[in-house]
Amino acid sequence: MHIDTLILGDFQTNCYCVRPDASAATCLVIDPGLEPEPLVHFLRRQNLEPAAIALTHGHADHIGGVETLRRHWPKVQVAIHKDDALMLTAPAENLSILAGCMVQTRPAEVILDSESIDYKAAGLRFKILHTPGHTPGGICLYSAEDDTLFSGDTLFAGSVGRSDFPGGSHELLIQMITEKLLILPEKTRVYPGHGPATTLRNEKKFNPFLKN
Repeated sequence: MHIDTLILGDFQTNCYCVRPDASAATCLVIDPGLEPEPLVHFLRRQNLEPAAIALTHGHADHIGGVETLRRHWPKVQVAIHKDDALMLTAPAENLSILAGCMVQTRPAEVILDSESIDYKAAGLRFKILHTPGHTPGGICLYSAEDDTLFSGDTLFAGSVGRSDFPGGSHELLIQMITEKLLILPEKTRVYPGHGPATTLRNEKKFNPFLKN
């Protein structure tokens, strides 16, 4: 798996361009944040076509670039969990007003639900882990083959996602991390929605929010 990371917008959102290897011409874009112009320029320079956009949740700083990518690549398929799907079309739900803008996109082409097991795009396959707590429809994307987890705003290096927004629950978030993420192999590399990458081994050992 080849992963390129771009940090987008004032909220410093990690956007990931993921492909099976560096020679692949298509990619999966995870969380195209606000101010997506650097992402568009990167894709153009690398001659990459985004086959799909996977959204870890529906907050504005993670979905802000969706319509920009759709304009440039009309065939791109957007995927989001059903419990956050409304956030795409409702600025009041995606909290874009707090970002000083109004983010509103068309509905997603692919609606994920709690029973979704495999998500396939751009030659990649992920297991979808529904991890509510930051938002009701928050997800993580896990590749057992590559020991890689894209954790969105569920788990960070040394921290966890905020739970003080509407639909958030700290207790539920910790439960989901414990039951769905910490059971994965410790060598799993974690790529979060903000901040540096980490490993589950490091988070089990050092993350103060995950201490019993």
